[in-house]
Amino acid sequence: MTKTEAAFLLSCDRLAEQGRLHFWTFTFAEVLDLVATRKKWNHLLTLIRRTWPDACGLRVFEMHKEHGLHVHLLTDKRIDVNECRKLSKRSGWGRIHVKRIPKSDTPYLAKYLSKERPEAFKGWRLWAGFGKCWDWTKVAHIQVESIHATVARALRDELGWEGNRDFRNRSRIIQAVVTNTILHGWVPGLGPDGRNYRDCPPTELLDRGRRMRLEKEVSGRASLRRKSFAPIDARVDINLGISPPRERPGGA
Repeated sequence: MTKTEAAFLLSCDRLAEQGRLHFWTFTFAEVLDLVATRKKWNHLLTLIRRTWPDACGLRVFEMHKEHGLHVHLLTDKRIDVNECRKLSKRSGWGRIHVKRIPKSDTPYLAKYLSKERPEAFKGWRLWAGFGKCWDWTKVAHIQVESIHATVARALRDELGWEGNRDFRNRSRIIQAVVTNTILHGWVPGLGPDGRNYRDCPPTELLDRGRRMRLEKEVSGRASLRRKSFAPIDARVDINLGISPPRERPGGA
């Protein structure tokens, strides 16, 4: 199970605590451009929220091979289907289907999240919550308990990694530390003798090639912090952060 699926199922459980679940499917009679379809969905959802301000729920996008984009909706209370059809027609949608479901059927929706993400969905959220009456579980709230995840979080916190800069290099560093953790029996998230990663020189954590990348990573972070006041030829060490500058040959 992925973090996305776990967050979605936890959100379904939380939504079920607020009322009876209703499963909606919105489709078009013909295949439309994805961007146009998404705009029509945003329009419809706005109309639904204006008509039923207390409505809360979850939305899932599904790409059908023959019929294009489908939108599945899970709500916590009954919404008048005839009134919803009027709103649907007003916003340019086609068919609507709704039925009550037990909480045990919510994994059916999660199957859409386990499918391979279509290229057209790049940059899209496959599912999202809506409504002011509840707080759904975000993917960022899910923490995976594994050696790889523990090492990655520890390196991120110890070295101050932010964003996706140098993602490939960081991935290689993480994998190297994970490998050494397994081979040498280190506690996951800690280096030799139970020390924090920042207290361990790169020679203990990595091989030579990955050690140079780690030193470069820490150097870039330290240089960014010092900005234009960086000393000339500063050498970065993982123990202390920055070592004193070396003098230039031939004088200062």
